[in-house]
Amino acid sequence: MKSRSHYHAALAAEYALGTLRGAAKIQFEQKMREDPELAAEVARWQEAFTQLDNQIIPVIPPASVWKRIQHNLALQPAKRTAPAKTPLRGYLGWALAAGLAALLLIPRLLVQPGVPMPVAILASSEGAPGGQWVVSADASTRSLMLTPLNAQRVADDRSLELWAIPPGGKPRSLGLLNTRQPTQLALAAKMPDPGYTLAISVEPRGGSPTGQPTGAVLYSGALTL
Repeated sequence: MKSRSHYHAALAAEYALGTLRGAAKIQFEQKMREDPELAAEVARWQEAFTQLDNQIIPVIPPASVWKRIQHNLALQPAKRTAPAKTPLRGYLGWALAAGLAALLLIPRLLVQPGVPMPVAILASSEGAPGGQWVVSADASTRSLMLTPLNAQRVADDRSLELWAIPPGGKPRSLGLLNTRQPTQLALAAKMPDPGYTLAISVEPRGGSPTGQPTGAVLYSGALTL
């Protein structure tokens, strides 16, 4: 069962993404004004999403996309007819309808299914190098995507290893990480539950020889979603 803090952390991520709407958004904003820690949590998510957005390279859709849109809309060349009494209104109505249809179709044509959802931010531990990691989960493929944001590199004879730590339990290794680019980790076991702590430690090259963390923990954070 999710604790109240995990519930608020999940709402903070939704608010930062802009998916929190209506009365829930108003109530959350009121709570945020009364709770500085909650406001700081929102700020951390917003900063993480901003960093991710800065890494995105714009891609121009190919011409075939628009051809598919036209095909799905079954648009036909306009026939030459006598001008109507209100041609501007008719044109604007057609343009609005076509625009709305395009808005509905473009996401289906361009967005890929199974987009990972951010579930945690791993901040640097006290005394450790700066930076952070954004952890996203894809339940459909049972995998985690870890994206480094200004994370410090480690020596060539060292590796970064991700651990899932249940409350009061022992750490379980989820795999090794690449500090230069996002790393996708397929989970052998089930997805860690909300309330687990995710931590990144520095280990000998190739990972911990004992199956448990042996080096310093550089980054950690709670799984909130």
